[in-house]
Amino acid sequence: MIKKLTLYASLYMLWIPLISGCEESILKVEMLAYDPVSDQMVYKINTVETLDDVPTLSGRATRIRGGISIDISGDKVTVNRAGTPVAFNSVKIKGVHYPADYDSLAMISIYYNIEQAMLFFENLGMDTTTMGKLDTWYWADVNIIAPTNSETDEAILNNALFLAVNGDNRGFYVMPFDTTRIDGPDVPLSMNPGVLTHEYAHAVFQYLVLDRLPAHIQYPSVDSPFYINANYRMALNEGIADVFAVARTGDPDFMVTSIKSTMIARNAESEIVYTDWMDRNAAGYTYYPFDPYQIGAFISSIVYEIARQIAGIPDGNDDVPADAIRFRIAKWTYDSLQRLGEENLPDFVPAHFFSQFVAQMSKEQQLVACAVLAERFMPHYSEVEGCQ
Repeated sequence: MIKKLTLYASLYMLWIPLISGCEESILKVEMLAYDPVSDQMVYKINTVETLDDVPTLSGRATRIRGGISIDISGDKVTVNRAGTPVAFNSVKIKGVHYPADYDSLAMISIYYNIEQAMLFFENLGMDTTTMGKLDTWYWADVNIIAPTNSETDEAILNNALFLAVNGDNRGFYVMPFDTTRIDGPDVPLSMNPGVLTHEYAHAVFQYLVLDRLPAHIQYPSVDSPFYINANYRMALNEGIADVFAVARTGDPDFMVTSIKSTMIARNAESEIVYTDWMDRNAAGYTYYPFDPYQIGAFISSIVYEIARQIAGIPDGNDDVPADAIRFRIAKWTYDSLQRLGEENLPDFVPAHFFSQFVAQMSKEQQLVACAVLAERFMPHYSEVEGCQ
């Protein structure tokens, strides 16, 4: 169960750090973490491995900063207030650091979860240093500017995102959490390992795929012949981010800890079938604006079902594929992204991803994957190479 947290308005107050110096790069900290056995967030002691400076939570994985304010208007980002260093306050007892306030608990959880995501991708074979510096902005003031005067600007709350402003300025933004909800079942996104793995996966996708595309392909106008392909690519970005999050955490419904039943379609256990409407929505032919999570959730769910089938888990059994199976799925997904980035396809469609994904399997595994694709990806199943 989740303990009650005492809240302090500590981010903007006079900081009095209870630790000092840079003598530690590895430390043990009590924090909220997902327990797959009980399927709950619980307090446990974890080891943070890559900090260069403990008091400011700066290290190889990320550098925590606070106080930034930005406006997002279309594809333009305006920085209204630059971020500043933060201070991690803790009490050290018998070699374990216990965060002294809510912000310190949240910030060390952020660092730990981003660190674990980074190490996960390094285990998949990625040199994460090639992505450059990835800062994390805590309690970020992020505002979506309305396109017309008749609409209202919106401040983003209870959310986290990866944002690539340009080649030198990219990182993670963790928005204010509604602290009135903290004594309930909801866990702040900063403490949700699946959410921050999802966001780290966006940074990986940006580097492997999007950065290799020219601007007119990555950000086409609505009348461009590549508009639908950019939307498919956006949906893949969301879908594989969930794939990596599920693979690392072993929790197919990792969102529900922080966001309730309105996000049920993001549960990888959902049985989602691809429809013609998804194509029309991606092409801009529907009344509703394009929703990348529709196709993204389909991709996540079908990859998870393939993992279950390869693991031999029978229908109706809610067992989660073992670590080795999930790692293999993540490796196939990562390698597929690498190949898609190398191909640099302006006319990308979801079948291109599944073709790369299936190509890495044994013949027996291909039969299993193709059977799932035949059932759920019917409009485009014939386009998947290796399944004919």
